Amino acid sequence: MKRREMLIGAAVSGAAGIATLAAVTQSSQALAQAPAPASAPSPPSGVLDRIIREKKIRVTAQVTAPPFGSLDRNNQPDGSEIATARQLAKDLGVELELVQVTGPLRIPALLAGRADVAISSLSITFDRAKTVMFAPPHGALSIVIAGPQKTAIRSAADMAGKKIGLTRATLEEAEVPPIAPPGAQLVFFDDMSATMQAMVSGQVDAAGMSAFTAKSVGERNPKATIENKFTVRTAYYGAAVRPGDFDLLQFLRTWVFLNKHNTVLANIYQKYTELALVDLPAL
Repeated sequence: MKRREMLIGAAVSGAAGIATLAAVTQSSQALAQAPAPASAPSPPSGVLDRIIREKKIRVTAQVTAPPFGSLDRNNQPDGSEIATARQLAKDLGVELELVQVTGPLRIPALLAGRADVAISSLSITFDRAKTVMFAPPHGALSIVIAGPQKTAIRSAADMAGKKIGLTRATLEEAEVPPIAPPGAQLVFFDDMSATMQAMVSGQVDAAGMSAFTAKSVGERNPKATIENKFTVRTAYYGAAVRPGDFDLLQFLRTWVFLNKHNTVLANIYQKYTELALVDLPAL
């Protein structure tokens, strides 16, 4: 009886072992036949990656709006925004290519891919934010109405009956018309140099521009006796990138943060404007 039970137990154990071995074999075969897991996709190559790989960054340069951008005695671009662009390239460890543009072409040049970043005293506004992405501001400016001392303007109401020059695609083009009284004749020019020349020559009675630009015009043309009549608005400007260039935008955010705290941006601003940089808001 015991011998019979032992034989039955041995048979059962053997069958279980065979079944287990078969299951392991089938599992191994299934794993061998299963497709290999897909490798993790490579991160998409963005504009920042290309800039670092090619060791070159293209930045807009407006050279008709001192002290932000102008041509020096050697006919080379200079100014606070030119210096800011050079600092950006230096911190990235890449070569800088300046893409010269007029005021109205700052954003179109960026959107067309001619430049990677727009650094051209580009004031941060709702309308511009619909087409480009702004980094935190790195500078501030006041929009003023400026003109010769003989022109009697002390407020927006005094612009009635006078010709006021404005440059297209600038903050003053957006800010001055809403405050202009009936009877004010607004005359538009395609670039800042034309607006300045019109004011100095008497083609217009006054013009809307940054306080810095008005100061520069007055210093270059002392006989014109240019002065600020009144302040329209104080605004902030920053670097802009194309929609979707989030990697470059994130670098610019960090770059502005660090250079605000180490005073590099403040030093550039003061060197060219002769004014202390105001506290800049976050974005």
